[in-house]
Amino acid sequence: MARGTVLVSGARAFVIGAFALSVAVCTPKLASAQAPVEEQPDATRLDAERLPPEAIEVTRELYAHGLYVESRVGARGFLGSLGEIARPGPYFAVDAGYELFSWLSLGARAEASMHRTDGPRPPRPRSFQLIGFLAELRLNINASARAALFLSLEGGLSFVPSDDLRVYGYIDAKHLGLTYGGELGFDWHMKNRHNSLGLAGGARLMPNLTRDGAASTVAIHGAGYFRNVF
Repeated sequence: MARGTVLVSGARAFVIGAFALSVAVCTPKLASAQAPVEEQPDATRLDAERLPPEAIEVTRELYAHGLYVESRVGARGFLGSLGEIARPGPYFAVDAGYELFSWLSLGARAEASMHRTDGPRPPRPRSFQLIGFLAELRLNINASARAALFLSLEGGLSFVPSDDLRVYGYIDAKHLGLTYGGELGFDWHMKNRHNSLGLAGGARLMPNLTRDGAASTVAIHGAGYFRNVF
């Protein structure tokens, strides 16, 4: 009996010791397996979706800068001399330029608008086109990462390619004449780093579209645009 008791006690002690040893070995592994793993931001990685949101701050510097093209559609009307006989009409323009900085760009514009006369008869109402070529200096005021206001200064040449305004006394309308003015606008950058949409409106003085002794002609336009920066 004494020998059997000793064997049982020894076996029990062995089992208890083995159990305690296994618990001691497995506990750190379980703790490390259950502990949350926090992934550190890696600025060199391209899989940005796996990084925490605070790792990427959206700024305007992330958008493309450089050569751009811009298409515009809107309307143009007149105040002063020509506004007395010409109706507002559709306005189209194409811009091309270069963004030197996020706040400054230089550009050139080709534009055209179509109008119909509505003056005393005779003569009968006529249609005419106004075409212009301008240079632009634009200053951006960045309100946020995606929104910006801008002010531009514009100057160039414009003309009416037909003789339809000569019968109303606009002798110089067919000749290239100086035009200058400015523009205000709002630009909204899309999630695509190359594209933005905007609204713009401006006014320009047009001395060659003014009759002798009449008030100076001012052209006013408003348009929406789509811009692509390469």
